Amino acid sequence: RLSDAEEIVFHGPGLAVKDLKAVDDKKVEATIVIAPDCRLGVHHFRVRCRSGISFARTFWVSQFPNHGEVEPNDDFAAPQKIPMNVTIEGEAKIEETDYYQVSVKKGERLSVEVEALRINNAGTGVIAIDPYVAILDKDRNGLAFSDGSALLKQESLLSIEVPEDGDYIVEVRDAAYRGNGRYRVHIGNFPRPTAIYPAGGKAGSEVEFTLIGDVKGPYKFKAKLPETAEND
Repeated sequence: RLSDAEEIVFHGPGLAVKDLKAVDDKKVEATIVIAPDCRLGVHHFRVRCRSGISFARTFWVSQFPNHGEVEPNDDFAAPQKIPMNVTIEGEAKIEETDYYQVSVKKGERLSVEVEALRINNAGTGVIAIDPYVAILDKDRNGLAFSDGSALLKQESLLSIEVPEDGDYIVEVRDAAYRGNGRYRVHIGNFPRPTAIYPAGGKAGSEVEFTLIGDVKGPYKFKAKLPETAEND
């Protein structure tokens, strides 16, 4: 019942819509403008129609430029070549593995994180994959793999220091080769801590936090906490 769509309503700041067009009863097309200071991660929105308002759905904002998956990329010998620090919008089909190749320098961090269960909304009819990711060298030796994580549960993330200059392959697939759904995978040299200490502090105060779990070790930063809580 989207044929009389008039507006997309976001639950928080940083996103605006232009060129909204109701294509048919099941599809709306729009251009979304992302503000430079928009919060990274998940944002919730609803489509407002003259006849009512839709269920909430999600829109994800990355710190990296988006690149689309280019098929075919399911052959280890012919992976999709990508630059570092990008977000790939892909699809894991049944019994398929996707391969991405990046060039990395010795000692450089190579981090991978997948958003799959988080981006496939319940009730949309889309089957979410249970993501598995791995980093392999050019000889197909596995350097690291992740099938779930303590921080993100069934979602996968990993980070390594590469042993030598060269091309490395990132493998993305459904853990049981059964899923058939979309995913977003971030690939780059970004730090990926998995915990923070302390967990909070006094409102309005400046606190020094320690980020823990990154492959290059813990690191610290200071931040001034807000005076009041903000709800999103």
